[in-house]
Amino acid sequence: MKFTYSSKLLWLSTAALSLGAALAQPAQAAPLAAGSQDVYIGGNIAASRAPGLGGSVDGALANQGLGSSTSTGTPGTSGGLRLGYRLNPNLAFEASYDRIGSTDLQSAIASPAADSASGTWKAHGFGLHVLGIAPLDNQWSVYGRAGVEQWHTSLDTASATGSTPNVSTTGSNTSLALGAGVAYAISPNVDATAELVRYNRVGTSSTGSSVVNQVNFGLRYHFL
Repeated sequence: MKFTYSSKLLWLSTAALSLGAALAQPAQAAPLAAGSQDVYIGGNIAASRAPGLGGSVDGALANQGLGSSTSTGTPGTSGGLRLGYRLNPNLAFEASYDRIGSTDLQSAIASPAADSASGTWKAHGFGLHVLGIAPLDNQWSVYGRAGVEQWHTSLDTASATGSTPNVSTTGSNTSLALGAGVAYAISPNVDATAELVRYNRVGTSSTGSSVVNQVNFGLRYHFL
């Protein structure tokens, strides 16, 4: 059976969350030992992909009375922030700020007049996530994340000739987030992370929308 990117990510996320939850049960059965909980902050750099965005942008331009065919570039590298609370070695909760870097657009306009337009599509959002963590040894652990993200997206295009109107729209939507990652403890207080995250929908009908797949590399500081 052939696995798609989505099914692999869903399987990894579900497995890590399930394993983390299972391992967490003994810790919840008795009072937590001193030092088992911690608060952490972190930052990451992210590379994103938004497949199928061009067609959705055409739909957004159609809402403005423009018939178009749009091609898109790759979203620029962006960054994010994390604020987490680790309840025990196997379970954590995170608040996040994430960005989808600016994506260049080129549109061939067919109506109401022949024209071309260039522009950008970008998004930023705030999320709440739960992490299931499975420690492998004193330094390595794997984890899965599941949560929701509130996105604010903008679409801006400019006519090359002025014969068709410029477009500037914004929209907000909520999406699901699924991810899987690995963490390596550099020191008792600092760890490095690498993860894959999939957002099921970023954007609205007024801005154009897409599934977004994101690769994150980050550092976290734990206030133990």
